[in-house]
Amino acid sequence: MRWLIGGSALIAAMLCRAEPPCEPPRELLQSDLANYCRIHDLRTICLYQLGYDMSRQDWLVETSDYDGCTARACRQLSEVLGPLSETLIETVCTDPDLDRP
Repeated sequence: MRWLIGGSALIAAMLCRAEPPCEPPRELLQSDLANYCRIHDLRTICLYQLGYDMSRQDWLVETSDYDGCTARACRQLSEVLGPLSETLIETVCTDPDLDRP
């Protein structure tokens, strides 16, 4: 629960920094869109914590950091909400390359 409060504060701070928009993959079900954007927000927080500046148009991220932050975001969300949908796990959590901007 503490990470939700801390995460909310970080998200609010990031909104002032041109956070990358949440653009869900087409394969996701309508019911997964909100959870996808939560994963996106948690991943963005993780990448900011690692020192990435995503306010620039041409930002780049190491593949291992992107994959690690995606896995961490999926794990955090599943700890709060319980099991995630199979489509969300396959499309975003298991193969982050399908979700890469």
